[in-house]
Parts: sequence; structure tokens; C-alpha cells
Amino acid sequence: LKSAKIVPANNRYMYLNFFFLTLACGFRYILDPFLINGSKFDLRVYVYVTCYDPLRVYIFKDGLTRFATCKYSTTTKSLSNRFVHLTNYSVNKRNANFTANSDERVCQGHKWGLQALWQYMRSELGIDTAGIWDAIKDLVIKTIISSEASISSLVRAHVKHSRCCHELFGFDIMLDSKLKPWILEVNVSPSLHSNSRLDQNIKGVMVRDILNMAGFRIPVHIK
Repeated sequence: LKSAKIVPANNRYMYLNFFFLTLACGFRYILDPFLINGSKFDLRVYVYVTCYDPLRVYIFKDGLTRFATCKYSTTTKSLSNRFVHLTNYSVNKRNANFTANSDERVCQGHKWGLQALWQYMRSELGIDTAGIWDAIKDLVIKTIISSEASISSLVRAHVKHSRCCHELFGFDIMLDSKLKPWILEVNVSPSLHSNSRLDQNIKGVMVRDILNMAGFRIPVHIK
């Protein structure tokens, strides 16, 4: 990365403006994840790219925290237990031990709001979450840059107006024991299905803002 400029777009997003360098990526198994109450968890961070030329990226400041429904273990016996090692909501909701959470402000159950997680880490664990968030933004920048050249060439070849090409990404991120964030995967057009009040409150605000940024104005009476 040559240089980056991060400018507050509003109270929920950060607008990222940057130049490019060619990047490579590799993979590493996270053997020592950061645990809360003995369980693994991952973060779903929503990233909206409004344009690839020039590249404009917005990061939604809220998101989801998804927990494994069994305590983490590295024993051989636990290796086949997906409720220990996987944090996917689609997997863990099938566990009889899964506990739902309908309030994005409350740290309970196996799904929290991202802002609730930051508050818990600050107040209960004494962790400065600002540095973690900065590291996550850095990961997002570098990941988007790594695909920018190929996507931009396709946009120029197949899209008449470059600003017509935009995408919502769901970044799945895990923290290791040293609080370093690692990208598990990046989802194109992530699920916006909302089967709880928590999902509705977080995803609903995000979708409204995305439509507004894309130029589709949501009537005031249904905001």
C-alpha cells in the first residue's frame, strides 16, 4: 500500500481513498483464536464498494459477532465437532445449545452486534478496540486492492458506465490470541436474511444506507 486516506463519511461508515500496489495473499490456520467465555467467534464486517474507477469503499461500523456453540478445544476428540471449530451461524443454529439474541445492544446468546462486542471488550476485558478496528480496516483496504486490477479491467470491458458497477461484500474476520485480525473469507452479496430483531436492526440500517448511497432514496416514513 503506497498511501491511504481515511475520511469519516458519516457516523456509521468510513470512506477509504487510496492508491494501489500489487499484493499477494497466503493462508494460515488460526490455532490460537481469541476466545470469549471459552468459545471461538468471528466477525461479519460489511463493506460496500460503490465504484472501481475511481475505487470507493465504505465500511459499515456495525456488524455481527457469531459464536461457536461449544467451548473451544484442540484435543483430537474435538476435531470432528463442527460446533467447536466452526463459527458459521448456519451451522451453529442447528445445535440444541444455540441461544438466540434479539437485542443488538446486549452481549448474550451466540450472536451479538459488533458494537456490543467492542463495548464488552472495553468494559469487561479492558481492551482498546480502536487498534483492532484500525487493523480490520487495513485488512479490508489490502483485500479490495488485491482484486482491483482484474475487476477494473472487466468493468472497463463490459460496463458502459463505471459507476453502475457496485457490490456489497461480507468480510468474515477472526481475532487470534494477540488480537490480530485474520480474514476467513470474503462473501460476494452476503445474505441479508433477517430472522431476528437483532438482524433486522443491524442489516436494515445498512441496507437503507446502501440504497441511499446508490441513489435509491428511502421514504422518510419507512426509515
